[in-house]
Order: sequence, then C-alpha cells, then structure tokens
Amino acid sequence: MKPEERESREMTYRIGWKRGTIVPNGQRPPTAASAHSTDLSIIPESRIQRWNRSYLWRKAPSPGHRTLQVAVFAMPALLFALFLWMVYELAQYAR
Repeated sequence: MKPEERESREMTYRIGWKRGTIVPNGQRPPTAASAHSTDLSIIPESRIQRWNRSYLWRKAPSPGHRTLQVAVFAMPALLFALFLWMVYELAQYAR
C-alpha cells in the first residue's frame, strides 16, 4: 500500500489522568470548548497584582564574580578558625 493511499488514523495518549488525541498532518480535532474559551488578557490587573509582578518577581541582586570567588576560597579557612576557637573555648570551660 502506498503512503498516499493510507487513511490517516487518530493516535491517543494518556498522561496521568489526562487523555487526548493526536491528529496527523497538523489538523486539529474539533472541540466544543474552543468556541466558549475566554481571553484572560482583557481582565484588568489589581494594584496587588502589579506590585507582585514588579516587586516580588524582579531579578535578585547578586555580588560580582570576584567577590564570590574570594568568598568560596576564604570560607574553609574561616570555618577552620571558628572550629579551633570553639575547641579552645570548650577547653577553657572544662577546666
């Protein structure tokens, strides 16, 4: 049978509780809900939503590359010195 003579068939899939169909050749199956869908972009934003978008979701500041590099190399030495100081203080307490 030649590919032109084949009848296109519908493929189904299931992801979790959702099921759907895949129609070949880029055709979409007719859906009844598509005519009743609403456009959510026409709903006006409230003040809280604008503040949330502009303040809470902005890019977080970060130190420069050189600062982070120095911090990564200084941290083990600092923690070791803190450990030695804690041992010294516990030794003084135990006397």
